[in-house]
Amino acid sequence: MSLPGRHTPKKTLLTKALLTLFMLLACSEIGIRVSGVTDFPTYQVADGIEYIPTPNQHGAFLHKNAWVFNDRSMGTEKPWNPAARPNILLIGNSIVMGGNPYDQKDKLGALLQNAVGSSYAVWPIAAGGWTNVNETMYLHHNPDVARTADYFLWEYMSGGLSGPTPWQGEYVFPKARPAWAGWYVLRRYVMPRVFGANINELPQTGPLSAAELGNFRAAVATLERAKHHGLLFLYPKKAEYLLALQGKEWLPERPEIERIAREYDLRIIDISQAKEWNAALYRDDGVHPLAQGNAVLAGILGKALNEAIAEGIPPSTTAQQ
Repeated sequence: MSLPGRHTPKKTLLTKALLTLFMLLACSEIGIRVSGVTDFPTYQVADGIEYIPTPNQHGAFLHKNAWVFNDRSMGTEKPWNPAARPNILLIGNSIVMGGNPYDQKDKLGALLQNAVGSSYAVWPIAAGGWTNVNETMYLHHNPDVARTADYFLWEYMSGGLSGPTPWQGEYVFPKARPAWAGWYVLRRYVMPRVFGANINELPQTGPLSAAELGNFRAAVATLERAKHHGLLFLYPKKAEYLLALQGKEWLPERPEIERIAREYDLRIIDISQAKEWNAALYRDDGVHPLAQGNAVLAGILGKALNEAIAEGIPPSTTAQQ
């Protein structure tokens, strides 16, 4: 029988174990926060767009990969000011936005800005996982942006007009920084690898929707009524690019996209046909480019855009670089 006020050996061991566990959790929490792994963009769940990067935010993932969104949720530090210089809208998904693995200077928007020079302002409109439907929704809810475009460059991936990608939850597109960083890292990065938990940031895919095709055509018409026309660039996943190398069709919707291009005198840039592009430029996920791939992609698009601007963007052609 233990004396009053004294701990038994078992209670003492339990107390020490709990204190040790608490200290380990506290140290890991501090370490994770200091590492910068939770310094990522946040999102707003928005009616009509599904989700969108929170405006007026910036940071640096792991203290090295800078990111920024302006007052219109565009991936640039420049506040939206359409009157300053001729505008180029760069519209797309994570191929345009980049994301945590890229520094701001290595993202497509910044690289394209370098390619076209300081006489023009590039405004990236993009979020990871967006389809062309989400992008069309953005333009619909920001009509002043669509109306004031001087030029536009719009990405298209297969299945892009099947429907909008919905908000996928806090561990994919978080609405706020996590209160418990350790659990977030475990749930976001560890569990998917160990247990196969679904963390999917890729756009929704599926068969072409006639209704969404009509909405896309209407959005293109709105942009086309601006001072100049624009370009569509077709971006293949790695597996689709390898199909193209075999001479096979990788884009089922090509007839519909080309029909819209002819209707509104848009130039089409098919990345699978660009001689500068190759399979080694993809990341391991088989979708996104490496930083080197972004540079090559910006070179292809910058050359096509500069030529189109110089020529006044002639009637629709499929450009093969």
